[in-house]
Amino acid sequence: MKDRFSNKVKYTLAGVLLGFGFVFGALYLHAHLSDSSFTFQFFLQQQKEDELIWIIDTAPIILAIAIGYAGRTRDFYQKILDNLPSDIAVFDQNHRYVYVNPSAIKDKALRRKIIGMNDYEYCAYRNRDTSYADERRKEFLLAKQTAGGLKWEETIKDAAGNRVTNLRRFFPINDRKGKMLWMVGYAVEITDRKVLEEKQEALIKSLEQKNNKLNDFSSIIAHNIRGPMTNISAIINLLDDTDDPAQQKELQSYLKPCIEGISAVLNQLVDSLYVMQDTDVEYRNNLIDDCLNIVLKSLDLEIKKCGASVQKNFSTEATIYAPEKYILSILHNLVSNALKYRAEDRKPEIIIAITEETNELTLSVKDNGLGIDLRKNGDKLFKIGKVFHNHTDSKGFGLFMTKSQVESMNGKIWVESEPGNGATFFIQLKNKK
Repeated sequence: MKDRFSNKVKYTLAGVLLGFGFVFGALYLHAHLSDSSFTFQFFLQQQKEDELIWIIDTAPIILAIAIGYAGRTRDFYQKILDNLPSDIAVFDQNHRYVYVNPSAIKDKALRRKIIGMNDYEYCAYRNRDTSYADERRKEFLLAKQTAGGLKWEETIKDAAGNRVTNLRRFFPINDRKGKMLWMVGYAVEITDRKVLEEKQEALIKSLEQKNNKLNDFSSIIAHNIRGPMTNISAIINLLDDTDDPAQQKELQSYLKPCIEGISAVLNQLVDSLYVMQDTDVEYRNNLIDDCLNIVLKSLDLEIKKCGASVQKNFSTEATIYAPEKYILSILHNLVSNALKYRAEDRKPEIIIAITEETNELTLSVKDNGLGIDLRKNGDKLFKIGKVFHNHTDSKGFGLFMTKSQVESMNGKIWVESEPGNGATFFIQLKNKK
């Protein structure tokens, strides 16, 4: 209300002062042209000379009204721009600020200071990196040459450290000849929309992964369950055809491994489905050293039996933001695989390392075991039911389960290996603190 009142006063005073200046000038010309005394004559009904005098007399009034109207019009549009929730800035042909609204810069003194500056001068004034000015200048020049201006998305961190995404645009205002008069820049916050898009992309990716896993489930059921079921059916038929107790007992003994095999497959499938559906699993910061100690304790007998050495190449304070049961399961699968697929001519050596970057953590488990032929098996390494070495305990579920757990945390898993030279498994996860 105060700004509105002061603007009205400002425009009225400007109109009055200019009007009086023109009035006294007109009176002087009026007296000179009419060859009469210096007096107020606003409306004379004479011929051409009198018409000219009348125009001179009334021009100040018209000018004062026009100034007042222009001022009110400028005030009207400025009020709109000042109260828009979007960031608005207007530049001249040389990329210098001519207007900035309060949404873009809240500090009134700073808004006044920036007028006439370019982005390089503004960065110098605010002690900011000139890379911001370089990027804005590039966008400004591109917008001048692009029909309809330039549009892009920009994600930055606000004062509280939160990610904010804005849809920004440079839009040139040209004259009739196509020459640019002004460049309008504005930004609309689309953080909520961006978050929704990311959730939709994650959901689509999750659905694709689940569909692929369901296809794997169908294959494993067809392969790993149909065979034992066929054997069970054949054994039952043989039992129906014999009355010999000794033969019946022998046939019955064949049923047990078939049933246990089917049970193991179903249990692994159920566990895998549970991982995919367990959306409410609790995330928290876990000390990796504590998780690894739990795993090593559970494998202590096997470690001592084969004389394996386990080396920790990370800080005891290192943490990972994830469900504890997933981290325990992943470490158990990778370390137990390193023990299981060890080379016969050397003692197992296992190195668990951690590399931390900004908001990311990479866990690696390296061994000196049999290794994997990735050229031959790389595309099916994490497929369900796939095995790559002859071992009585190999069922092909460990790596599949590990990959399912990693992907459920939006992580990545990959391996580097050569036959006979061991393998290194890498797991990369987002690491929120």
